[in-house]
Amino acid sequence: MTADVRQRLPGTALITDQPATMTPGPPRPVSPETQRLYKADWASFEDWCGARALTTLPADPATVAAFLTEAATSVGAGALGRRAAAIAAMHRQCGLASPAGDPAVTDILRRARRSAMPRRPPPAKPAALIRMATRCPRDLAGLRDRALLLLAAGGLGRAALVGLDVEHILFIAEGAELSARPAGVDRTTEHARNGAKPDRKNTTIVVPRGTRLAVCPVQALRDWLDGSSTRFGPVFRKIDRWGRIEHDRLGTDAIRRILARRAPRRSRRARKATAA
Repeated sequence: MTADVRQRLPGTALITDQPATMTPGPPRPVSPETQRLYKADWASFEDWCGARALTTLPADPATVAAFLTEAATSVGAGALGRRAAAIAAMHRQCGLASPAGDPAVTDILRRARRSAMPRRPPPAKPAALIRMATRCPRDLAGLRDRALLLLAAGGLGRAALVGLDVEHILFIAEGAELSARPAGVDRTTEHARNGAKPDRKNTTIVVPRGTRLAVCPVQALRDWLDGSSTRFGPVFRKIDRWGRIEHDRLGTDAIRRILARRAPRRSRRARKATAA
């Protein structure tokens, strides 16, 4: 059926070739990688339709909707949208109306985007973390978050921060010597996923003193330990709604919530969503 359309429309460039120009003017640039992906998506659609004796060109919107509905069980929202775009591109290149604009198709894509897992935002830059730390109040939660943010600005990853124990801290003239997991690597989780025995070796990290006392991570760490009377066990602990310090250590997801809570220009709605 695709061959028939090619014969009726000689000179039309398909997805397997270079992009076609259907209207006067320069063609819309399409990268070779996008062309490759579109070709694979279209082949997938052709195979799916062929197994059900359905027409591919022109495809009925109900056919496209059924194809995307089934694909949604195995691919993400981004790949689903790309498959719809590949189908639309093939129809346009053949001079046919695109079925991807049908409400049934757009509704499937909209629901897929809504249910998709949000991407993790990029890590905050050190300068932004320091600005957050300077705005922390002097209550217990503020002391804890200030120390945590300044250590993160110095290069400690989430796993290193939440895995830190008081017994692993040695204050020295140059700053603080920490025995912790490598920054940003949760080694216990990493090895457990691979079925291997967790490597519990810690890495020694020297945190230097800051040039300014107000943003010194070592002083912030001392302030938190003194203010919370933490003498052993987890350094960064949970604090309940009444301001009482719990023995349980923070999890890596708690750091995400702290970053969201301490970030500037937050709306009231975001503040409620990130309250811990």
